[in-house]
Amino acid sequence: MQELYTKYRPKTFKKIVGQDSAVRMLAQMVKRNKVPHTLLFSGPPGCGKTTLARILRKKLNCGKYDFSEVNCADFRGIDMVRDIRSHLQQAPISGDCRVWLIDEAHKLSNDAQNAFLKMLEDTPNHVYFFLATTNPQKLLKTIRTRCTEVVVKSLGDKNMEELIDDVIVGEK
Repeated sequence: MQELYTKYRPKTFKKIVGQDSAVRMLAQMVKRNKVPHTLLFSGPPGCGKTTLARILRKKLNCGKYDFSEVNCADFRGIDMVRDIRSHLQQAPISGDCRVWLIDEAHKLSNDAQNAFLKMLEDTPNHVYFFLATTNPQKLLKTIRTRCTEVVVKSLGDKNMEELIDDVIVGEK
């Protein structure tokens, strides 16, 4: 049985609830073909940071073999950054670009953040980094200044009720 949170996770920007400004910002970037190579998705837990990043990677035509998601709660050291660096120059296999989604980015060690900084300065044109975090202040300021921030807010009661109603109808 599939968990409800994955079954009802939005797959398009149009299905995102309660994040109008973030969706508008990302949609405009895609429409203008001006998506920055490093985006920082910040906001409280469970508000849609990772979901927005996953939708954006599809909009960039990043195929499944060119998409890597790293949870820094599990992999936060310099070896993880070195592994990414070793793949940076590889051309995309199944799409137009390569995307690394660095989830819980604030948990990267200080050494890993410093190593990651160099990649942000010299990002190849076919590579995008999406950092998702609940605590952007724990990232080095030099990393934050090299990112375009996408602020994701907590959902209000009305939005939560709408989502719950959709699940109830969907599950009969």
